[in-house]
Amino acid sequence: MRMPRLAAALIVLACASCASPEPAAAPPLARPDVTEQAAVRGRQFAVQACAGCHATESVGVSPMTEAPPFREIVRRYPLDQLEEAFAEGLVTSHPAMPALVFRASEIDDLIAYLETMEAGQ
Repeated sequence: MRMPRLAAALIVLACASCASPEPAAAPPLARPDVTEQAAVRGRQFAVQACAGCHATESVGVSPMTEAPPFREIVRRYPLDQLEEAFAEGLVTSHPAMPALVFRASEIDDLIAYLETMEAGQ
């Protein structure tokens, strides 16, 4: 008679474990794409620092006709060259172009933004 009781106990335990399953694991939190965030900051920087002279969007003309739109700059120069120029301090022969010195974070963000323009070509 011991065997039927043991079998019944095991069945009850098995059913109990099925009746109350472990709570489902929470889905991982969605992390914003770091590159996307950098591109947003880069766009904001470009609008604040550069849009007075350059067209900083994928369409439109530059307010200063001598200043090429960003989309043209991206076509003319590889991004690694632009990144290097930003790091060295951007100086041009154009008298209206101010000498610019960028922080490393600004360079990263600006390059991320320019990558989005390059990808849109």
